[in-house]
Amino acid sequence: MLILHLHHHEITTNRTSSLLIDLGEQKNIEIDFQAEDYDGTVSKSAYSIADIQDLGCLLGQQLSKSQQLTLYITPLCLQHIEAEYWIKWLSFGLALANYRYQHQPTATISTSITQYQLETSNTRWQQAFNEGKVLALSQLTARELINKPGNVLYPESFVSAVEQLALSGVTLSVLDDITMQEQGFGGLMGVSQGSNKAPRLLTLEYTPANPSCTIALVGKGVTFDSGGISLKQPSYMSTMKTDMAGAAAVVGAIQAISTLQLPVHVIGLCGLVENMPSSQALKPGDVVTMLSGKSVEIITTDAEGRMVLADVLHYAQQQYQPDYLIDIATLTGAAGIALGKAYAAVMGNDEELIKQAQHSGLQCFERLWPLPIDPWYQDILASDYADYRHGGETPDGSPCVAATFLAQFIQPQQKWIHIDCAAMTFQPQRKLYSKASTGFGTLLLTQLCEHIAKDNI
Repeated sequence: MLILHLHHHEITTNRTSSLLIDLGEQKNIEIDFQAEDYDGTVSKSAYSIADIQDLGCLLGQQLSKSQQLTLYITPLCLQHIEAEYWIKWLSFGLALANYRYQHQPTATISTSITQYQLETSNTRWQQAFNEGKVLALSQLTARELINKPGNVLYPESFVSAVEQLALSGVTLSVLDDITMQEQGFGGLMGVSQGSNKAPRLLTLEYTPANPSCTIALVGKGVTFDSGGISLKQPSYMSTMKTDMAGAAAVVGAIQAISTLQLPVHVIGLCGLVENMPSSQALKPGDVVTMLSGKSVEIITTDAEGRMVLADVLHYAQQQYQPDYLIDIATLTGAAGIALGKAYAAVMGNDEELIKQAQHSGLQCFERLWPLPIDPWYQDILASDYADYRHGGETPDGSPCVAATFLAQFIQPQQKWIHIDCAAMTFQPQRKLYSKASTGFGTLLLTQLCEHIAKDNI
């Protein structure tokens, strides 16, 4: 019989609580809580990875009140999810169990978690437990960025917040608005011109010894999206501080990848802008020259994210020539209408990379479902005034139209996927997240980079 001992020592009360994880012969998974205000057993015959993450959260919340919690895991359940995965995702949930966002007037990232120690002689279990904590901290970084209001987090302060992380082994560089204007970032600068907050392009580069390949991660970082001149409805406006969730996920993933020291060269690029209406803002009908030299007719200024991504995707290819190019963005609400909160949409030009991304999503429960890029959608992008329109007048197929637009800025031999995660920012039904942001994409990008690295060794 295999038993894990997990200890949490409370300094204030000088009391140690423990969690016993028993890989025994019971027929069900059982959690036996013993506490003054809670006494009972939760039992299920099978668990998904999401269940295990939420279970870790529940255990962490109860462990602060209990002298001991006992968890029995049956051999039947271990046939579906290996012990190492159980331990990793329990550790992940435990670490995030007591997180609550605390507002601060400055863009400071608070990543303190409840500390637990695992007592075991099994090095694989210890490694899994430690990896769970690393992933929790990295996702927490993304969640902290997403939760901050737009008057605190804007392009310049986003950069400052990431600089304060002082990520080990990561080189940070920034292009300011003057440099981007000189270099011709017409899409990104065009979106930004209605705001008094200057844009930034933040690059985080992790270069290990003897990397197996190079991956570029591109994140949409619209720190507040009013819609611009094409103003959003008031009911949708308050959550638009989260329109930088793609960039936050890239930062979180770079933190995890560098901490875990994965053998892959990864560059994270965050296009940071604020989309506001003013006399200086882009207007529907305007024509913008992109960094690639292609011209784009603006149909609605509320389709700003693809303009930012198109410039940054072009820059990433020109500057780094990555083997794999992956972008993630809260791009279209229609992706959520199609898939709900069960899946983010994935599109791209490489079927194998799409399959790898889907598999990675299953391993961490940040799941993806493929949507098409097709010549039918390209017809919508035809313009009488520019090389392309950046969308259509109707929302028909808008996730696919947006991805097809981005595909025009991808070089023919470049392996690329686009992840549209607009509906995944909040998961209130999950115990782990409650009403706070999820940091979706942090786990997915980390897992995908790990899989790609192994496949290229």
